[in-house]
Amino acid sequence: MANVRGEPRRCLIIAAHPDDIESWAGGTAAALARDGWRVTYVLCTSGDRGTSDPDEEPATVAARREEEQRAACRATGVEEPALLRLPDGELEDDRVLRALLVREIRRWRPDLLLTHDPVTPWPPYTCHRDHRVAGRVALDAAYPYARDPLSFPEQLRQEGLRPHITPEVWLFCTSAPDHYVDISATLDVKIAARLEHRSQTVDPAALATAWRQRAAETGAPAGLAAAESFKRLSL
Repeated sequence: MANVRGEPRRCLIIAAHPDDIESWAGGTAAALARDGWRVTYVLCTSGDRGTSDPDEEPATVAARREEEQRAACRATGVEEPALLRLPDGELEDDRVLRALLVREIRRWRPDLLLTHDPVTPWPPYTCHRDHRVAGRVALDAAYPYARDPLSFPEQLRQEGLRPHITPEVWLFCTSAPDHYVDISATLDVKIAARLEHRSQTVDPAALATAWRQRAAETGAPAGLAAAESFKRLSL
């Protein structure tokens, strides 16, 4: 599937942690990849606090979770993830993260951006702070910063990264969905990819059952047997 430039259409997915994408948009990523899209993940952190062992070093945890994310990408059929390696639990809505995400948008030049819903996240009130921050900054990076030639001009001068207009954004982990993607054909892939995050999985069989139930419940309002849902925005 080509875009107006005659190139394969590109989907960029920005998330806070390893396993976020598999949990909320893995079936959609697999479906896009099967349809010929080039799909790239950007992980803001490597999940270096994702352990129940207080004696583990964060670097050890991060290395394990990065390898799990690479395995999940292979299972989904998408490209190697881009890893920003910011501290887990400490994402900030600041110029540093904004510049990093503007760079990734200009680097990959997506036709479609997927990221966390920062305004109406799910679950309400208890959504991880990193999710809210990653989604907010990703949206700000897409509009107006990545398209504005006077924003972060050093990226053009030093790296040749030109401004880019991202026309469409789908927000996952949302409590206000208005767009549903049929993942009936890729639900097994989604679950297999999520199970690659072994350090974050206590009971694989229970997780698979819960994910199938959630896909069915998500798809029910749209008359789909299995779905993922998003808040859809045009920029």
